[in-house]
Amino acid sequence: MTATVTVIELADSRTWTWNQPGNESSVVCTYLASWLPNDPADVYPGDQIILGDTNMPKPSRRPPTAVHANDTSLKELVCRSVNMVPARERPYTWRVQATYSNPEMVDAAMGVFARQTRTSGSRLMETYRTWTTLPTDGSPSYPPTDIGGTKLDWNGNPRQREVAQQTIQLEYFWDRTTSGSTTATEPAFSTFITNQGKRNTDVLFGCPKGSLLYRGCQATLENEVWRLVHVWVFDNLYHLVQLPVPNATGAPILTAGITIAGQQILQVTSVGWYQMYTDFVDFSTVLPADIYGELTKARPQKV
Repeated sequence: MTATVTVIELADSRTWTWNQPGNESSVVCTYLASWLPNDPADVYPGDQIILGDTNMPKPSRRPPTAVHANDTSLKELVCRSVNMVPARERPYTWRVQATYSNPEMVDAAMGVFARQTRTSGSRLMETYRTWTTLPTDGSPSYPPTDIGGTKLDWNGNPRQREVAQQTIQLEYFWDRTTSGSTTATEPAFSTFITNQGKRNTDVLFGCPKGSLLYRGCQATLENEVWRLVHVWVFDNLYHLVQLPVPNATGAPILTAGITIAGQQILQVTSVGWYQMYTDFVDFSTVLPADIYGELTKARPQKV
């Protein structure tokens, strides 16, 4: 007759550690595993056979029904490690500890992990004119009209102006596993690529329409979870630049201008605003709904 391996959960099992989203929440289950011969003639097959038995917990597996009890959030747990120590008081017996965890438990009160990182920066803009107003949403008409203002260039050479910017990163997790299947459910990578170089129609991160430029997404696969980092650049001038009207050779059209130290110089005749990033997107259609909704929430609420 064939010997059997029994795995029994002990009374002191299930040590729970509940953490904030983004940090592993876990439960440690403790079992007693034993090899039981069905006949005195059965020969012990060796540790590797017993420890590899189908009844033994193993990394990268979901918890048994006895642990998750059909709870939605607990079903998200994954076995990360299994520690097995021989029980010296009994032959062919091990004390087994299996750690099940997940970086993001599904709990409405806890919310979801959505880390923001903001870094100040700037760009230099070639400036030919001062201005009092900007095109609405950073979208000038085309063909452009002269922006007016005071001329700043010297013989067609613009002054440099520093424009304030801010790089905004949003990091979150995406579980690629699918219930009842080993087919991966991947993030919307094609959507991310399609929307690179587009500006916001929605007010996102407190930035008004047209001021936020999407630069793309970095993704790292860690076990069954993607770690996604989206990047935007806020620009205080809506990513606009000034362009002088050129002549047939491409050089700016110049006319008599101001006098500097007794020397009259030439200055650009006409200047227009130019927007390189003309396309818009509502980022609520790009980001997962729960992540997008989390951006304006501050948890926990004060009491």
